Amino acid sequence: MDPGTENKRRSLFYPVVPLTLRTRAYLATAFLFVMALMTTQINAQGQAATPGSADVPTLTLDQALSLAIRNNRQLQISGLDVVKARESLAEVRTNFFPALKSFGLGGFPLRPMSFTVPAGVLGVYPTVGPIPARDSTITTPQRPTGLINASADQPLTQLYKLDLATHMAGIGLQIAREAERAQHQETTRQVKSAYRQLAQAQAEVSSAEAAEKYLTELSELTDKRLAQQTVLLSDSLTVSANLKQQRYQLLKLQDAFEVQKESFNRLLGRDVQTAFSIEVQPAPEFLEVDLEAARKQALEQRPEIREARLRRDSAKVDIRRERAEYIPDLSLNVSYLSFQNVVFLPRNASSIGLSLSWQPFDWGYKKHRIGELKATAEQKVLSEQDTEQQVIVEVDQEYRALNEARVLLDADADARHAAQQKLKEMTNSYEQKATLLSSLLEQQSAVSKAETEYQHALASFWTAKADFERAIGED
Repeated sequence: MDPGTENKRRSLFYPVVPLTLRTRAYLATAFLFVMALMTTQINAQGQAATPGSADVPTLTLDQALSLAIRNNRQLQISGLDVVKARESLAEVRTNFFPALKSFGLGGFPLRPMSFTVPAGVLGVYPTVGPIPARDSTITTPQRPTGLINASADQPLTQLYKLDLATHMAGIGLQIAREAERAQHQETTRQVKSAYRQLAQAQAEVSSAEAAEKYLTELSELTDKRLAQQTVLLSDSLTVSANLKQQRYQLLKLQDAFEVQKESFNRLLGRDVQTAFSIEVQPAPEFLEVDLEAARKQALEQRPEIREARLRRDSAKVDIRRERAEYIPDLSLNVSYLSFQNVVFLPRNASSIGLSLSWQPFDWGYKKHRIGELKATAEQKVLSEQDTEQQVIVEVDQEYRALNEARVLLDADADARHAAQQKLKEMTNSYEQKATLLSSLLEQQSAVSKAETEYQHALASFWTAKADFERAIGED
């Protein structure tokens, strides 16, 4: 073949002008910069990596958890439920003390009040005769009058009922505390999961920025070499198209990252516009987990199981309270009555005694009510057993999901390293004019894809770990 024809054919694929030392260094630096940034995103510790946020404070995971525990609104609502239950218990305990009641009535009579005293109502005496001797009418003049009544009732037989009511209110307080604890665990899981997802999104933005910078520099270099007629026009157009596509992807990632940050601020209970950056997460450590020990821990610590047991106890106390309704209500009563400006009636009257309230026959109401409560108690026992089995299933499920995430992360880490190594080799090959530019661009896209898959696998692992920790009842 004619040497000129061979050179013309080769110029369609490879540049015939040898690369200068500066150009080679330029290309090598760009590629090494991309690979170094991708590598350090996971291994670096204690550094903020939010693009364009050098002055934004870094929010660590521990700080985020502390903020959420203090400010998360759902957690605060659960805390107020505990306060309400505590006040309800104190309210029930006040019934042990005497019930003090007072009543007053004052007014001006529209007409005089008259009282007729029959003859002899006060007795008939031999020497005097009947007193009074004849019917007597006593009239109270029209003037302001009043009635005052005060009483104090100390429960006696009701003390047993009140003790059961106090026990019931105490169980309600414990249930509220377990609900708060469950919300605490759920909030912790949400914060951990959201933080890892933010770290993933932040790493993806950083990778996309590095890729955009690399393609920008490569586009400028390709344009120069196109002017020198050492590359094809299609190569230049391909690089330009890839650059525009990368800028679009970068914009989507940045917008999604900002939305995630706003949602995370809301989860922490602070203003959604608060600026912060995420601490770069270290590579996870794989620790073996004893499934049987995890199940046992979950059965002991999960608030759902504790709450189910408390509701079972509450149903039993309900039965005892209904049976206590057969006991009569007997109270010690002290009362005082006073009439003001009323002629004939005593001005002051007081008494002490016992008051009794009892419904001996209720047409079988209490019997049927107790039967209903017994059925409810059986339901609570079955619910407790079902909750325990459900927790075991959840622990097993999250345990398997954690193992799957661990295996996937290990595989994606190897694929990521292989893609970066191949990009490095193809960069050296391109400098030696042994690789097409299109192949180099394809490998650069493969590196970005491998990096994205690794970040997704890493976030999935951390999410699975947080779910497993919640499943076994860790606070």
